[in-house]
Amino acid sequence: MSTHEVLAAEVSLVSVGDNEVLSTLINPLRRKIQQVNADEAYNTRVCYHVLKNKGITPSIPPRSNAGY
Repeated sequence: MSTHEVLAAEVSLVSVGDNEVLSTLINPLRRKIQQVNADEAYNTRVCYHVLKNKGITPSIPPRSNAGY
């Protein structure tokens, strides 16, 4: 099923990076999440690790300064 529902949202201070709150958003959810669509701020090893451990497929574009 593809509902594109927003299941979680977080408002944080300007000093907190988007990628720092991913586990805070994902962990309390009781639903099975198949895929996460996020912006390039979430393109970090930590975010990919969190999603992989939960069995979630990431859909995250590379950062503009990304390398191999």
